Amino acid sequence: MVVGMDGLRFDLLAASGAPVLTALMSTGAYGTSLLPYGEAGAPRTESPGEVVPKSPEPGDGGRVIKSRTDSGPGWSSIATGVWPDKHGIVDNGFADPQFQKFPDFLTRAKNARPDLVTSAFFSWAALAEHGAFGPAIDHRFVLDGYTVGWAEADKQVTEAAERHLAQDDPGAVFVYLGDTDEVAHDLGPHCPEYAAALQAQDAYLGRLLDTIRTRRSYPDERWTVVVTTDHGHVDEGGHGGTSDEERTVFVIAGRLGEDLGGRSLGTPRLVDVAPMALAALGVPIAPEWDLDGVPLGL
Repeated sequence: MVVGMDGLRFDLLAASGAPVLTALMSTGAYGTSLLPYGEAGAPRTESPGEVVPKSPEPGDGGRVIKSRTDSGPGWSSIATGVWPDKHGIVDNGFADPQFQKFPDFLTRAKNARPDLVTSAFFSWAALAEHGAFGPAIDHRFVLDGYTVGWAEADKQVTEAAERHLAQDDPGAVFVYLGDTDEVAHDLGPHCPEYAAALQAQDAYLGRLLDTIRTRRSYPDERWTVVVTTDHGHVDEGGHGGTSDEERTVFVIAGRLGEDLGGRSLGTPRLVDVAPMALAALGVPIAPEWDLDGVPLGL
């Protein structure tokens, strides 16, 4: 299960004492890295989903990746295992998607293991509408946080994922929670409302993990859980640029029922999440997929 928490700053997470994420870090493995893109001096994205003109900036391994530090590029990189210059999403406009060539990890898993039940739950509808997570996924639950309200949408997404985990037989699951990003855009990440949104999402993660642990078949299952984010925020709220606050992302991973000792993952990148998930599912990474990420060992 991969759980995405949009616009979550790791420094604030680490200081928050959020019990579920803190426990997952202490029994799992985690690390941070800097996104290899962003726009120097560019206007910052001031609301979720806003499309702002782009300009070039940092690269990865000598590549110049022209992309904003926005949600579209971040989640597309998490889904596909490649950077924006390959998957084509450089801002929140999703103008030139290359998801046919670089599909999401759930689609790749389904193609490799047709018997596997794949599932995705979103409070940001754009991830489904634009194909970052493709139509081959078996079970999809999509809400529009703009319409429903982000806090309410995250609540309903969690409830839907809980029901699915309790009643069905999922093999690979993605859950997206977005209220942290919405609050940071409105009020900045240092406000009490941001802390409350973080704690709420932490509690939702706890509910999902508890649901997995109470599955009748849980003793015979081996669940890998990954939590990540797509970008950070500047102190006043917003992103798109090249500051460390905007470009710092994290990966937290663990195996339920196993204690990995809270060890370091080094500098895990967003593009490592998809191959890590595929490796946990026993799906070999084919060289012709041309992924930028590598499986992170646990």
